[in-house]
Amino acid sequence: MRALALMFCVALVAGCGRSQRVCAVCDRGECKGMAFRVTLENGKVVETCCPRCALHYLETNHQQAHKMEATDFATGNWVDATRAVYVSDSDVHPCATLETRQDPQGCCMMKTYDRCLPSLVVFQQQEAAKTFAKEHGGQLIAWKQVTGKPE
Repeated sequence: MRALALMFCVALVAGCGRSQRVCAVCDRGECKGMAFRVTLENGKVVETCCPRCALHYLETNHQQAHKMEATDFATGNWVDATRAVYVSDSDVHPCATLETRQDPQGCCMMKTYDRCLPSLVVFQQQEAAKTFAKEHGGQLIAWKQVTGKPE
């Protein structure tokens, strides 16, 4: 019993001070069910809040991905991002912030750009993606449509 209590205390102390994982691009907390992981050719692993931030990271840093994994929104499991089905522009966008601001002249309100929009929600199974799109809108697209490049 004492050993069990000691293990519980050690586990509590070990968990103290851990921060929520944050996106390597936008510094937002990772979105449950939306995280994306890129393993670069040099072995470095970059984790982002969503596929859009991962693509932005690769483009702005002129990096090549060796492997890309996305979180299946339906199961929470990591899947091969290049073989997944994506729902683009649904009403689900947990890692994006929508703000309206005045333009520089102070006369017109405009939505500010957010690199996480339009959302890309990932599914391993096409049926799960179809069901999601029926409920939340959006279009089903494949990896080559996400990147604009062939697989």
